[in-house]
Amino acid sequence: RGHWVPTLSGIVKAGDENIISSSLLNVQHGTPGELSLQDVYEAFAHELRNRPVAERGTYTSEITRFLASTKKVQRAPSVSVSPPSRPELSKRASRKSVDVIRNSIDLGELGIGRSRSVKKLSSPDLIPLSYGLPFEAGGPGSIHSFWDQDLQHALIFQGHTAVPVTGHELAALSVILGSPVDISLDAQNEKCESWANTYKGALGISIAATATSDGSYHISLTSNKRNISQLAAKGSSYSTLHAKHLASGSLPFASDRKTINSILITPETLAHLEAGEHLHLKATGADTKGAQFLARLPNARAPNFHTFATSETTNSTSRLLQAIGDLAFTGGFTPFASIPLIQTVHFVASGGVDPGRLLQRLDALVEKVHRQAPHLQLFGPLLDDANTHLRFRANERLAKLATGTVTDEPLADKVARMSRYITLLGRLMAIVPDMRPSDVLDAVREGLKSEMERSYEDAVAAHLIGRTILSTPLSSRSKRNSSMPRRDTRNRSRHSNNSSGTASPDGPASLTSGRSSSTFPVHNLGRQVEDILKGSLPMDVQTIIHVARLVLVAWTLSVEGVAWDEGEVGFRVVDPAKLPEKMYM
Repeated sequence: RGHWVPTLSGIVKAGDENIISSSLLNVQHGTPGELSLQDVYEAFAHELRNRPVAERGTYTSEITRFLASTKKVQRAPSVSVSPPSRPELSKRASRKSVDVIRNSIDLGELGIGRSRSVKKLSSPDLIPLSYGLPFEAGGPGSIHSFWDQDLQHALIFQGHTAVPVTGHELAALSVILGSPVDISLDAQNEKCESWANTYKGALGISIAATATSDGSYHISLTSNKRNISQLAAKGSSYSTLHAKHLASGSLPFASDRKTINSILITPETLAHLEAGEHLHLKATGADTKGAQFLARLPNARAPNFHTFATSETTNSTSRLLQAIGDLAFTGGFTPFASIPLIQTVHFVASGGVDPGRLLQRLDALVEKVHRQAPHLQLFGPLLDDANTHLRFRANERLAKLATGTVTDEPLADKVARMSRYITLLGRLMAIVPDMRPSDVLDAVREGLKSEMERSYEDAVAAHLIGRTILSTPLSSRSKRNSSMPRRDTRNRSRHSNNSSGTASPDGPASLTSGRSSSTFPVHNLGRQVEDILKGSLPMDVQTIIHVARLVLVAWTLSVEGVAWDEGEVGFRVVDPAKLPEKMYM
């Protein structure tokens, strides 16, 4: 009591600086139950202790004392990566050792625009995919200076260490954890326990606000027991900065000393892209409900919003396409995203091709890569031999999701599946022969830019063909088809494995509703993965680029949509203005 501790805003801002990620609270093992504030502080302190020596030397005296007074977390070694990545963190974590041992160095060492002069391991098991945003306007300042001023004196609340929590801090925590907030008007513990068992969020953590006798509210985090299919793969996490932005319909593409530059994705953005129009990027204010929500959350750097306007002279579409592709490398596979943003990413990344059984086939690719080195246990416990029956059930569920027989899936299952796909990309790049890990990563990132350009061109062509078919009377359509030669699209999709199939007339407007039948177009993304599965390991760089684009599509089929406007169906974020004034955690 009385000593200085970081506020919840400070911890959220540290996530903005890539110091922490979702792995901070991704409790893989241990006894389910309440996560105390002390648990959170111990996990956060562990991350800070693993920062570079030079950075730790610049910590304020208050942060230094906080680290000295916080219990150290014991953690078993994890897999070898290059550069080093952040493993999942829990003071109760119990990990099996693997053959290759690495030092515990945090991915956040790279920071936003920081040097990558970390010593490379000669044979990494994974290449991590959690880099900061591109940095503009000169080099970065002190990486931690935006969060370590958010301090306050610890209090004692109901016999435990506590800090006050604001409505905007709690709202940020909700979108980061992918969990709604239950507000109980009385102190019925049974109600909170029922809520915790029902709404486990993205990481198995539920949030509840329970009224106390003095009129204030106690904020509790409950770590719930997760199914084996809901446990994450190693070396994978998502960015807390992206979690806030994407849920708000904001696609970040760069940062500078004071701001995060982002593009507001609206239904109008998608309409412009579908028409293939030339678009000019221009600055704008917080013009959407999502942007207004984001601007009020704790942010290390203020959001600097941009939007698109049609232009006859310039075209900034490539900036958007690159930002979409970079989601695979910046921890962008978050649990929540706005509905227009999901639709836009799907339109661009899919190339206008039906997904088919994409998720099932990517799962098969994960299993193939796992079998190459099962002793590394990279993809989580679901891939253990003892859990073959669970993989069979998961495959059955994905088949039903693809055909529309089943439309609902727990968010924790979706997030865990995406973690396996992230690890898949990291592993595929790590085993490319005769190339340094950094060269492989650079080649895949650069190649994905061109891949997204081609995919976008395919998507526009497919959309225009679909609109033409819909607007043509059936009788005229039959006559025209009998007299017109088929268009040869092989050149246009030479790197996309026949990605020129015609899009559904409705487009990607409803990505989670599935299909009404078990049949798919001949050309679909699942078939593309089948072709990849026939090849051998290791893969060449171009094939890995193709897989990265398909993983982007998989995210659009797995992420939970956030509804901001009237008529949209999706998750509704908590309104900070409607939360209690006096809250403690």
